[in-house]
Amino acid sequence: MGIGVGLIVVLAILLTLVKWGLIIWGIVWLIRYLKRSREERQRLRLELGKLAEEVQLLRQELTVRKEKDSPAQAE
Repeated sequence: MGIGVGLIVVLAILLTLVKWGLIIWGIVWLIRYLKRSREERQRLRLELGKLAEEVQLLRQELTVRKEKDSPAQAE
């Protein structure tokens, strides 16, 4: 076996390793991305829940104020 054939075999093995390495790296990146997006959705859901609760409290406060102001205007 000549040096040229050995070099070609080594390059083919390196190319295969690089290809599989990129595939594995891509899978790991995708899993991390999906995990991060799930955590972000959970945070967003919590923040929206807090915001909805604040809006509900403001609406109740406005309703109470309207009820207090209504009898005063009728007199």
